[in-house]
Amino acid sequence: MATMSAQGKMTRRPSSRTRSSIGNLNPVRLVKVTLYLLPVVLIAQTLVVYGKNIFGRGLRSDAVNAVESDSRTYPVLPKRLEFVHITKTGGSAIEKAGAMNDLIWGACHYMELEEVGCTKPDLPYISPKYQSYALTSPWHTPPKLLQQYVSADQYPYDDADLFVVVRNPYDRILSEYYCPWTGFHAKSRKDGDPHEPGHLNWWVEATITKLSAQVDEFQKVDPSDRPKVQQKYVSEDPRLLAQKHCVNQAEYIFDGEFRVVENVVHYEHLQEEFNVLMKKYGMN
Repeated sequence: MATMSAQGKMTRRPSSRTRSSIGNLNPVRLVKVTLYLLPVVLIAQTLVVYGKNIFGRGLRSDAVNAVESDSRTYPVLPKRLEFVHITKTGGSAIEKAGAMNDLIWGACHYMELEEVGCTKPDLPYISPKYQSYALTSPWHTPPKLLQQYVSADQYPYDDADLFVVVRNPYDRILSEYYCPWTGFHAKSRKDGDPHEPGHLNWWVEATITKLSAQVDEFQKVDPSDRPKVQQKYVSEDPRLLAQKHCVNQAEYIFDGEFRVVENVVHYEHLQEEFNVLMKKYGMN
């Protein structure tokens, strides 16, 4: 309908048929629709932000772990997670946390450990009476080395993502110094107080120098020339090397330029970073 303004201009009044349909909605009904939709929106946002599907399994957020098919993107659930135990980095606590949640990690693959809670070892293992860098305490063996010396049924890391805990090297070597198995052994010595700085400095220098030489000697031998099974009455390697208590932490994470361990947790922020890792793999 056309009307005349006070200034004499012609204007057209909007027809009731062309008005916005929103204006015709009952306000009470509009509020109800909004309230019904709000939970759906919040749930959708939660799924996006936390990266979880309806089963509660953690999803990876990086683009590499998405599969495209028929123009749609499907998230890929993470692989299973395995723990590589570097000495003096809180590894027993990690193994215990796993055992409390029915996860077999580290030494729990090989033996029952009452103090840790391991009751269901799933790999064949007989503790060797003699020393071998590759085969003694295999849960402490760098993965790149263990894979070369054990059969497939004794390698726990196949088709798994790995994680380690690393520690400030100074703090770690101090912990190694006081270790009752491979440390200074103050009780068996006659040269006094283990807290004496001179004793600590001597022990660290002697241990690292000796270990470096032993690693160099080990690497000179081709893996194919070494036995795959621990030999009876034969200590293949020096005890210091076989026990792996001061092996460089980088030996566990890298194989040359290739990174073997995907996930690194820092001892100094253990609880926080461990919890984040568990959420990432849907294990929280």
